[in-house]
Amino acid sequence: MKTWSAPRSDAPGPATAPRPGAGRLRGDAASLVLSSAATSVLGLVFWMAATRLYPVEAVGQATTAVNAATVLASVANLSLGPLFERFLPAAGELRGRLIAAGLALSGCLSVVLGAGFVAVAAGDLTTGWAQSLAFVAAVTILAAFALLDSVVIGVHRARWAAAKNTAHAVAKLAAIVAVSSSGSGFAIVAGWIVPAAVAVVIVESLLFVALRRRGRVEPSSLPPSRELAGYAGVSFGWMLAQSVPGLVIPVAVLATVGVEQAAYYNIAWTVVTASLLVMSLASGPYVSAAARPGADLPALTRSFIRVLVAVCLLRGLAVGVAGPVALLLYGSEYAAAGTPLLLVMGVVHLLSGPGYLYGALARVHRQIAYPMAVQAVGSVVLVALVVLWLEPMGIVAVAWAYAVHDLLVLAAATPPLVILLRRTLRADQ
Repeated sequence: MKTWSAPRSDAPGPATAPRPGAGRLRGDAASLVLSSAATSVLGLVFWMAATRLYPVEAVGQATTAVNAATVLASVANLSLGPLFERFLPAAGELRGRLIAAGLALSGCLSVVLGAGFVAVAAGDLTTGWAQSLAFVAAVTILAAFALLDSVVIGVHRARWAAAKNTAHAVAKLAAIVAVSSSGSGFAIVAGWIVPAAVAVVIVESLLFVALRRRGRVEPSSLPPSRELAGYAGVSFGWMLAQSVPGLVIPVAVLATVGVEQAAYYNIAWTVVTASLLVMSLASGPYVSAAARPGADLPALTRSFIRVLVAVCLLRGLAVGVAGPVALLLYGSEYAAAGTPLLLVMGVVHLLSGPGYLYGALARVHRQIAYPMAVQAVGSVVLVALVVLWLEPMGIVAVAWAYAVHDLLVLAAATPPLVILLRRTLRADQ
């Protein structure tokens, strides 16, 4: 299959400017990984606190509202995050305008999607116009909150994202404890959204000041608009392909094995979701640093490989060892049902490193059509196997389906990975 690729003129090459250091890359990646681990743990504590401080109806309303707002916010961002990580380093004097345009576009689409959801699908999720407006605001805030991670990575301020996410995790936990006397699901949602809004305002203010104080700004070396649009379209398709399992599999679990098993699956899968976020955050600083004009691509790539090895081992241990222990905090029935799932997924995570390395290299070299196609086919196979195996195997079928999926992705990605890796490591020769 022919991959979409831009001309080599914009591909990373010989140094023409001061080179970003591999040490900074490792520091940025480490800060994001540690922040993600901390926010994941605090996220588990957040929902544990909610289940103990609020009635079950309030928790059900809050989890549904937060999940719905998060999904809508992700769609509203139109996969602009990967685009910012890849191209903001080369945007030069256009950087501020691109950031403003992206945030404005995401904000407008968030309002449309949030209002549309309230109008046709919210049901009992919101009561009255005040809660409906609050839900629309929640979608808009969460979209900006997520997109700012990629923005600050793209302008080489990744540690701002780490600080933002950790501070938000602490603040939202304190907030729901402080307002627990209300006993309402709306209070839980507000405790989540208001600290996020404060974080958005602070980070956007810091960005404005940083961009104004940059002094001499290098000229833009962006590719033509048509090529940017092509990259954005393929990137959006890649994001949709990645989203399909997360949307379809929980519904399949509920429909096939019942609400009780679905509860066990959803709680166990929060551990896996956290590990997936860690991996995606680890690649952002590398893509941004490697896309910067004059980057020392071989040194950055070697450093990124070391980061990936460490993160894969961390994910395997966190999911396969710490995950079952965390399930005990929810009850012995959750641990008994979810532990086999997490043990298999812990092993599966050890297989995922080469696929993530190929995805990052493909983004740097702007050859993302093939990995998007692999992701799309892999998602279809994954969902089909889950549907086929759920009834005879139970929720552990999801983990075995992911094992097959990752092996197929590994087989499909290895040949182009070897080619790109050789080309990348010879960039300074």
